[in-house]
Amino acid sequence: MPAPRRQTRTRSEARARYFIRQQAVKKGWDTQHPEAGGDFLEENEAGKYLPNLGLLRDKPDFIVLHSGEPVMVVEAKNDAKLGDKAIAEACEYADTINAAGRHRVSIAVGVAGDEEAGYAIEVRFRLKKGWVPLTSRRAALTAFPSRTEVELALSAADSTTTVTLPDQSEFIDAAVELSIILRNAKVEAPLRSRVIGAMVAAMYQGIIPAEEEGALEAVNHLMEQAIRGAKDLRQDKKDALIDALLLRGADFNRLAPHIRRLTSILSRLNVRAVLQTDTDFLGMFYEAFLRYGYDNNALGIVFTPRHITRYAADMVGVTPADKVVDLASGTGGFLVAAFDKMMLAAESDAQRAQVKQAIHGCDTNPNIWALATLNMFFRGDGKSHMECASCLDATMQATHQHRFTRAFLNPPFSQENEPEKAFIDASMDALEPGGRLAAVVYAGVFADEEHAAWRREFLRRHTLLGMISLPEDIFYPTAAPTSLLLAKAHVPHGDSSTFVARIWNDGYEKLKGRRIPRDGEQLSEVRQAFESFMTGKKPSSHLCAVVGGRKLLDGSEWSPQNWLPQPKADKAQFAAAMEAVTRSVFQAVAHFPELAEQVSPVMEKKWAGDLPAMPYGKSGPLSDFFDILNGRSSGEKNYTEGPTAYISSGDSTNSVVSMVAGSPEELFSDGGITITAFGQAALQPWPFLARGNGGSSVRVLRPKFRMSVREMAWFVAQINLQRWRFFYARMAIKSRLADEKFLVTSPSEQLEDSTTGLAARVSEFRSTLDSLSRL
Repeated sequence: MPAPRRQTRTRSEARARYFIRQQAVKKGWDTQHPEAGGDFLEENEAGKYLPNLGLLRDKPDFIVLHSGEPVMVVEAKNDAKLGDKAIAEACEYADTINAAGRHRVSIAVGVAGDEEAGYAIEVRFRLKKGWVPLTSRRAALTAFPSRTEVELALSAADSTTTVTLPDQSEFIDAAVELSIILRNAKVEAPLRSRVIGAMVAAMYQGIIPAEEEGALEAVNHLMEQAIRGAKDLRQDKKDALIDALLLRGADFNRLAPHIRRLTSILSRLNVRAVLQTDTDFLGMFYEAFLRYGYDNNALGIVFTPRHITRYAADMVGVTPADKVVDLASGTGGFLVAAFDKMMLAAESDAQRAQVKQAIHGCDTNPNIWALATLNMFFRGDGKSHMECASCLDATMQATHQHRFTRAFLNPPFSQENEPEKAFIDASMDALEPGGRLAAVVYAGVFADEEHAAWRREFLRRHTLLGMISLPEDIFYPTAAPTSLLLAKAHVPHGDSSTFVARIWNDGYEKLKGRRIPRDGEQLSEVRQAFESFMTGKKPSSHLCAVVGGRKLLDGSEWSPQNWLPQPKADKAQFAAAMEAVTRSVFQAVAHFPELAEQVSPVMEKKWAGDLPAMPYGKSGPLSDFFDILNGRSSGEKNYTEGPTAYISSGDSTNSVVSMVAGSPEELFSDGGITITAFGQAALQPWPFLARGNGGSSVRVLRPKFRMSVREMAWFVAQINLQRWRFFYARMAIKSRLADEKFLVTSPSEQLEDSTTGLAARVSEFRSTLDSLSRL
């Protein structure tokens, strides 16, 4: 039995127990008492609930039950140096329970440390010969065992299990915590990837010692050992990789006191065990690090989410016979996805060997190149084919030309000297005739007039197979409207049709500063529809459409938002959109009460004045029903405060952002409908000024027919239901609003206003606000 413990626990040991509970919950355990439906017994609770354990006065910190039976004991210590003691005592407690003969405890866990230095976790399994580390693919677990890991270990009964892959929240928590430490250690943001790469490589190779003295040297030594041991990596690549990852100099010397804490954070992710699986550990962790780590957004680096890289590999049908390239590889997410798909489909050792030589990539950032090379290294694949170079360099382009059958790409967004189209062209030139590209690209390339000539030339040389619009928050916290481009190289487009689709649910949603899983993902439906299209069948999904080939040959935009039909809104959706129109008017009055005095019955009559009668039940482009004008005013800051509503591209308060004094020639004195640059329409029943500034101008609709207020609102609702067509790279300019594909329908019959006109209702609303606001 362990030596008797003190009756009073130290505060730090209580914190260690709290840490254990936190980790257990993340791993799927219910830390409540079994009588409340949980799995945990805490110290003195054990004897009362299980009186035949064989334990005397002294008991472990926790006993964990599964199906009502104790299967695991956990012992905590308040100092990381006491790790050996923690696991030894956990094993002794388990042996005592087993010797009593009523229960069988097979797993022991020792947790030692504190918040400042981090916590070390050891997990052991009981065999006949004694206690041995619990392993997955010969790598010891270094995190609190998950419920699934315990179940598999008990089933195997041979000290092995299958590691549970960290979920997104674990990656994010670790990334944020690690980032805080690196910032406090004054490691500059561009250098932090070195720390991640070096430590992951070191942990892959062996155990980083807990002592502060020599810790940094140990990390460097283990990292270098791992890379020197690579069989297929050329010597010059080994030297370059070591040089890119070596933690040396003043920037990194400050890390030494934090190595144990950093090791603890990464250990909770079971680094070594997970690296033995086909999971893109390094890419997923670094993606979380860049997304959620403090100060990292300034790096200007955006990596494609891993579920999208796998999706792209599916969409171009990668096989073991393919030769694959990514000319802006980042950490190698696309290449990892392709490699995994190819290896899974390989049917022989010869095919698997071929796949390992088929992966090629390059990146100009030496730190990111190092991570990509490590990614390949951990997977045992084409690591010798990762280059730290620019794919736009003439020598590299000549090296790559017509060498590959599949290409992937996520080029840097909006770089002045490296436009997206240059990366797309280089990728297409790298493909053999008939080879396929999947590229996630900033959507402006496919929408703006500036790239029309490039689009024409692209289709003269290649075939555009598909364009799929992706959710705008897919790169959160970076806001970047993107589309997935699918193309076939060196086969002119001609009469070929193009598949277009829009995905607004990729299986994740933004909540409380994170993208978390949600139901209803549309990736699968669009993939199936694309596969049908590629086999000559008509896709049946409402998420997609097919565009005739010659419609694109003149350089027309490729954006799916331009070609997809508007889904039919049901009665409830349309009624909600109609209600939102008038509610927005009242919200503006609540914010700017003086507007109430400007809603004139005369103005309402103007809209229903001497104009022709409206044709009811007619569908057509917006220009059939309205004159579409640009706002005439300069920026808001150029005006003094005044009595007139100023409309800009805001969504709240009916797009009214301030009250200004403007000149009569800028004024829309009869009111009307305004549409912001991002497609938000609003009814303006008062005189207003509207921002005019090129593509980001506010558009103003002036009726061509007599319309009641309700009929005006009818059209506003239809415009807002099609707001999905517009975003930063595809603004609601006049030509797009007047396009024949932007359809609206007039009401089937006349919609008369209520006997109480809008002006009277707004005035009453203002009076009610004034009354309620008095003390």
